[in-house]
Amino acid sequence: MHGMRRTGFMGCLAALALASAGCGKRADPSARASQPSTPLYSQAAAGAVADSLLAAVPLPANTHRIPEPSSAGAKHLERPRNSEFLAKSVDRHSFWISTERPQAILALLAAKGPAPKLEYSGYGGVRGRTEEWSETLGVPTATPLAGPRALFVAIALAGAGRYVVRTDAVAAWHRRRPASSLVPSSARWMKVTVVEPAIHGFPGEPSRPRRTRSLVTAAPGTVQAVARAVNELPVAEAGGAAPSCPAMSVANTFGSPKVILVFRRTASGSNLARVITDSGYVCSRAGEATAKVTTRELPRGLLLTDHLNSVTLAQGASLADHIESALEHRLHLPAGF
Repeated sequence: MHGMRRTGFMGCLAALALASAGCGKRADPSARASQPSTPLYSQAAAGAVADSLLAAVPLPANTHRIPEPSSAGAKHLERPRNSEFLAKSVDRHSFWISTERPQAILALLAAKGPAPKLEYSGYGGVRGRTEEWSETLGVPTATPLAGPRALFVAIALAGAGRYVVRTDAVAAWHRRRPASSLVPSSARWMKVTVVEPAIHGFPGEPSRPRRTRSLVTAAPGTVQAVARAVNELPVAEAGGAAPSCPAMSVANTFGSPKVILVFRRTASGSNLARVITDSGYVCSRAGEATAKVTTRELPRGLLLTDHLNSVTLAQGASLADHIESALEHRLHLPAGF
């Protein structure tokens, strides 16, 4: 939710997307139906996306654009630039003046704008008087590397039935993964090793020794399926402050197992690639490394992740899930790995 900086009451407007929005310029419906799938690997590419999102925002009736709001209006519409995404991002914004009701403006953007997913909406004010409204809208993407991209809308009372509106279109862009970090297509042999570190119990409690389990396969389809899952992982781009996590969530990750993948052309050949996955913390920042891959061309390795900030990891989409699916064998990893 767009941050509320004034004391007073706050609330959620859960049914905005269903409200009547009145008339106005309509956005291209195809922009809402499609899910972008082209990764954004440069600031220029993300800027073009942000520009197009902003251009597709529908203007309600009795509304016109302005260069900048008054100093009083600007104070209520300030927001940290590009603070929503851990990845690099581009922000394009515009200001309007409108006599349309804020609820109708927000409903129009949710129903007809280029970002069809309503994430948050809210309002705030002082002494029982509503003076600020906000809305966050997301654009679903077919691949995490095409997003996140979103619209942030803030409205403030400008007096005499007038409202000043700020709309921000934000599009993230990502580091391109180097070709030297990919598991070579010549890999035909793979070893999977699960390492469970020793756990030392409290005094009087039994300890668990270090345990290692291994599985070897030379089935071309299985090896390539796992290699493909590794090659689809994006570069880890962690950033921002660590989240506040329950103590038990952190404690339960101590002693979590690691999975080591070794890819070769033949059983007796040299390593083509080596991947070490680490479950890390159950409660962690989006984009943190979940695997490290090393190859002949990249001996120092590259940190990878199976999730990005503001992009929800679908159930069954983690690297461990892909490995188990390809092997048709459970590795008995803990939940959340």
